[in-house]
Amino acid sequence: MKILIILICLPCFIFGQLSPKVKTFYDQLSMSKRAEGKNIGFAGSESDLYKIHEEMAKIATDEEVEYIAFNGNPVTKYYATNILFERKSKSLEKLFQYYLKSKDSVSVLRGCVGETDHLSSKIYTRLNFEKQIIKQTEFEKKWRDSMIINKQPMPDDYFDLFNTKTSWTIKEIDSLINTLDQIVLNDHKSPKYLVEIICGYHLSESLKVPYFEKIAYFEEKYNSEYIRKYMKFCRSGIREPMEY
Repeated sequence: MKILIILICLPCFIFGQLSPKVKTFYDQLSMSKRAEGKNIGFAGSESDLYKIHEEMAKIATDEEVEYIAFNGNPVTKYYATNILFERKSKSLEKLFQYYLKSKDSVSVLRGCVGETDHLSSKIYTRLNFEKQIIKQTEFEKKWRDSMIINKQPMPDDYFDLFNTKTSWTIKEIDSLINTLDQIVLNDHKSPKYLVEIICGYHLSESLKVPYFEKIAYFEEKYNSEYIRKYMKFCRSGIREPMEY
């Protein structure tokens, strides 16, 4: 009987570390069986779930968000990880290692497309996505500067079209990618899907990483076209297209 009472009360005790308002947002997010992007459905309606996560991000401390990222359910872990990424949290590396071992996965709906993926791979692919955002902000800056130099009027919908923002730099993204690569490739138990993501990313960038020989072990361990094609590129410079 005592054990039953402890098990019932344990979640309340654990998440009692959250402030009442953050706990309210946490409870709302944890009720969903899937996470959602900012816009969902054929009409691209703004997700209520996503808005709750944005409200939580405004008031939650780093400690509260980290606590949710490590101790919540898959949906709340996903949103907490997003918040930590936006804040350029130093805990992302540790979180990646934790998700790699826990093998947590989450279902996410973006637009009309749903997918289920591991939280560790979500962190890695987010880095690639953020790199594209950085390039977009650089393009927008060049376009804006060109308009100013040539004394051209800005379009009325300028702020709607060109409002991409990021606090990351390419150097920071590349540094974290390198760190995560080492975590995966130094562990011979690393799963096939993460090694494939690493190979697919670097092949798309046409980048031969100096530590590519570490991937040779996984080339023999796993039967994977992604790994094979990347190793062929590193060894011979021949770049075969990836089939997704």
